[in-house]
Amino acid sequence: MVSVIVPAYNTAPYIGETLESIFAQTYGDYEVIVVNDGSPDSAELERVLSPYQNRICYIKQENRGLAGARNTGIRHARGEFLAFPDSDDLWLPDFLLEMVRFFSKNPTYDLACADCIYFGDTELAGKTWQGLDPIRPPVTLEKILPTHGGAFASFVLLRRDMARKVGPFDEQLRLLEDYNYWLRVLYSGAKWAYVPKVLGKRRVHSESLTYHQDVVVPNAILALEKFSRMLDPSGREASLVRQEIARSRSRLASGRGRRQLACGDYEAAKQAFREANQAAPSRKLRLALFGLKWAPQLTRWAVARWDERSNSAGGK
Repeated sequence: MVSVIVPAYNTAPYIGETLESIFAQTYGDYEVIVVNDGSPDSAELERVLSPYQNRICYIKQENRGLAGARNTGIRHARGEFLAFPDSDDLWLPDFLLEMVRFFSKNPTYDLACADCIYFGDTELAGKTWQGLDPIRPPVTLEKILPTHGGAFASFVLLRRDMARKVGPFDEQLRLLEDYNYWLRVLYSGAKWAYVPKVLGKRRVHSESLTYHQDVVVPNAILALEKFSRMLDPSGREASLVRQEIARSRSRLASGRGRRQLACGDYEAAKQAFREANQAAPSRKLRLALFGLKWAPQLTRWAVARWDERSNSAGGK
């Protein structure tokens, strides 16, 4: 019923725990495909995998990124559904049971994503993903665009028929390839649901690049630009994507301006805020520019206080 595709790259210390969580499932109709994506720790990885060699399909390839590893897994998959757990995340024992049950009760859906709880080296530890960033149904392109994610691949179940319709993950994208893929899934007409149950654990550690906004936002822009090429430029979807690209560019420039302002480099901060306002004009950016012109030190203090209040309130 389910093909579980696990890309492996530099996660030998974690993948054993991930596989244990998969093999502890209360639902049993699944296969596990582990794709070694040219990992530099292959010797250690294969040592960790050796106890599972009779329970997994192990494929070794040159490094092609997460997209390439998942595409390889999809080509070897036999299941009606596809699952994509990262090799450092964990499933709770009823993950597959609950997800397959959801589809049996809701046969018109193509994709479902369960909730998860964060753990590891993060201030988010103990918090749930859907609790922090709830998206109300129905799930639409307009709601997913600003998330720069939309779903954690580790906790998704996708109909294989929809995967055939959408095509492969984009291997030119080395980060946020899943964001690009989920946008394409929605654009292909998929019906998508969030399952409001915590059925997994999302690990955050020092190598978790997708938690650093200076890494996420530029890669989100790349993913959006690739997605936009398949859209009718005159259509509503293309307009929404252009708006999100502009907001993302503004966000990058604004963040740069804040850092430069904190260092007292007022001219560089002014230029960064000007770029941000040109990309996506806003009242706050205009106020910052006005303040930098007439009272730069006061503006530095005011922006620092505003950021402190925003962070303490859980703002972004």
